[in-house]
Amino acid sequence: MKDLDKSYEIIRSIKSVKESLKHNFHKRFKDLNLTAPQGMLIGILVRKGQMKISDLSEEMALSNSTVSGIIDRLEKNKFVERKRSEEDRRVVMVDVTESFRKEAEKRFKTVEDSLSTVLKLATPEEEEKVLIGLDILDKLLNRVKDDNNSEE
Repeated sequence: MKDLDKSYEIIRSIKSVKESLKHNFHKRFKDLNLTAPQGMLIGILVRKGQMKISDLSEEMALSNSTVSGIIDRLEKNKFVERKRSEEDRRVVMVDVTESFRKEAEKRFKTVEDSLSTVLKLATPEEEEKVLIGLDILDKLLNRVKDDNNSEE
């Protein structure tokens, strides 16, 4: 029974954190009508620069076809664009459009700044515990996922 209680508390905490982050993101991007995955994709591109769809898929833990659909919708709104690689014309890169880049960078900076403000309330020890705890949970979940994939 105790394991179920802990599992429930972990799930409840993750849901609460996710909702807080989603609210913060939505508040800064609601006028653009972006979904969370669309915003996540733009955020990755703003932070890391142009990427292949397969690399974006891996980063977002979504299928190539799902990411391609997200990109299609973002392209229609002129937020991102696909470009052929100069080195290998078979490779298609995705990047934030020049016309949207400054706006995207500004908005993502405000999201990051608000999270930094929250983290400043924590002691260095608390901040480290959060990072360690999230890292451990991520590794455990990936271990289970890897075990399930090897059984198939």
